[in-house]
Amino acid sequence: MMKSRREEFFQRGCRDRDAGLLPKSTDAAYWDGYRSGRPIGLDEVIRYFPTLEAFLAWRGQGVEG
Repeated sequence: MMKSRREEFFQRGCRDRDAGLLPKSTDAAYWDGYRSGRPIGLDEVIRYFPTLEAFLAWRGQGVEG
């Protein structure tokens, strides 16, 4: 079960990356987040979003509880 959930998140990440929804390493916000030493917490990708709200908006898309 855990493996299928991980695969589901991986596929979602690939789709979002290809659709341009995730920060890219060429974006200033990506590097600002990397250099700022933002805590990564449970989800490492959060530090690459310009704001917490932007991360939560992305994370909330398609999440089924």
